[in-house]
Amino acid sequence: MLVHDGHMSARRFFTSANADSYDTIASLATFGQDIAWKREIVKAVGRRNSVLELACGTGVLSSMLANTDKSVVGIDLTFEYLRTSKHKVLAAVAQGTAEVLPYRNESFEAVASSYLAKYVDIKRVVDECWRVLRPGGVIVFHDFTYPSGLMRNLWNAHFAILRLAGRFVTSWRMVFEQLDNLIKKSDWVDQTSVALYSRGFRNIDERWYTAGTAAIVSAEKP
Repeated sequence: MLVHDGHMSARRFFTSANADSYDTIASLATFGQDIAWKREIVKAVGRRNSVLELACGTGVLSSMLANTDKSVVGIDLTFEYLRTSKHKVLAAVAQGTAEVLPYRNESFEAVASSYLAKYVDIKRVVDECWRVLRPGGVIVFHDFTYPSGLMRNLWNAHFAILRLAGRFVTSWRMVFEQLDNLIKKSDWVDQTSVALYSRGFRNIDERWYTAGTAAIVSAEKP
């Protein structure tokens, strides 16, 4: 399995101690926007039926995709998250990394991910997605972004509050203390678009949400 700093951050952040509380924390920490962003991912996938979710986690997005009558396969680095009950909606799950996918060529009509891009070697992921996607398939990446202007001040204040909360919610302390710096340093939107273009994807689309605090990058394999 390919391991690098992004993987190590993900392993430190997401453990058996916080797997059961992930859905609640994701909703509270984003003021409910997590579900709104995931609805946009579902829209971007469209009518395509066979979907691979990278970093499927507790299965929130997988469940939303499955509820639209899609066959969803999930892969995640963290075993503890794969054990959650929501994965009953998945056709199959696997523990592994998005940079080395254990699937045959042209296996899926869509590949989607939420909160993955900042942790991975995005070029490797794009190359693997190209391999497992069928012609006409779509790839969809979603993650946090560092906003500008007034929203940047509010964003920084929000994470200051989360750091204080981490003193009491100890299973999430490391995430609340370090996630903001990881987001600030990430240039995942530009890197993803460049990787998609270089690999041959077309109709590359970048969209920002919630005053620039999140983005979705999508593209099609010709």
